[in-house]
Amino acid sequence: MESEIREEPEVLERILDNNVSILSRVKSYIEKKDIEGVYISARGTSDNASNLGKYLIESMLRYITSLSAPSLFTIYKTPPQLKDKIVIGVSQSGKGEDVCEVVSKGKRDGAFCLAITNDPNSPLAEMADEVILCWAGEEKSVPATKTYLAEIFNLYLFCAILSDNKDLLSLLKDSIPIYVKETIDRSYNIDVSRFHFMDRCIVIGRGFNYPSAIEFSLKLKETSYVFSEPFSSADFLHGPLTLVSPQMPIFIFIPSGPSHSHLIEVLNIIEEKNPDVFVFSFERLKEERKNFVLPYKIDEILSPLLFTPMFQMFANRLAIEKGLNPDYPRYLRKVTITR
Repeated sequence: MESEIREEPEVLERILDNNVSILSRVKSYIEKKDIEGVYISARGTSDNASNLGKYLIESMLRYITSLSAPSLFTIYKTPPQLKDKIVIGVSQSGKGEDVCEVVSKGKRDGAFCLAITNDPNSPLAEMADEVILCWAGEEKSVPATKTYLAEIFNLYLFCAILSDNKDLLSLLKDSIPIYVKETIDRSYNIDVSRFHFMDRCIVIGRGFNYPSAIEFSLKLKETSYVFSEPFSSADFLHGPLTLVSPQMPIFIFIPSGPSHSHLIEVLNIIEEKNPDVFVFSFERLKEERKNFVLPYKIDEILSPLLFTPMFQMFANRLAIEKGLNPDYPRYLRKVTITR
């Protein structure tokens, strides 16, 4: 798992080398169409990437974007009409039967269908109009790391190119791979020993980093068998706040940007009840043992690209601290097929 996290800067470089021209072609095609919205289908980690994709597409391209309910297609046989939509299937293996069924329905309805996958020969890739590859190579560890970052990076690239955001495209090309490498190197040194006996926790994010909270929570479940519950900071105040106690470890993502002041307010409310909150941020907010500060300060919209390798390395280090093998969690397989 650690070695695959360390491959991520090179994965991003391969995506930039190979996918910019494909996405430029996608842009030219979409500009000729009357698109009503975007419909994304995914499962597991890919669904968390797609959740971030919804934030990116709606904020940058202004298309109404929905995450699919695949069971409507595979079990209940009552799928929605997908005409005049962009349908995006996101699957690392490209073999998820339910994701493929959604894209197949999109094809039948006349939608423009994209596949984001790591396998160019997968069923998903074969049925899509265009394929946006992850270029991650074989991922041997069961928990997805480099393929997850590749998926979200492809979604950033998709939005940057379709929105003609040259400043964002320049940052993705010239800076993010370098920033990711430095983040990985520094994240390795987080002291996770204080969480050796942690068997439950809460993870909090907001907006663009709500998906970060969900994915970090999943990684803690997969690698360390921690009963980890993710929350939007807004939802957390509506009822789950009652879960806070001195015995409940809490992690919170605080980027620099529009959500910062709200998240500081939430942090202050929580610390009145439990001062032992661990913060991931871009500036020093607490003493070092309770606050990992990322090495580069970037816009909030881009912050998941650096929070992701950080929390992946944290999860990997915690599993090893607990004497577990993060590469092969109990009961799990690399490819899970659902309908």
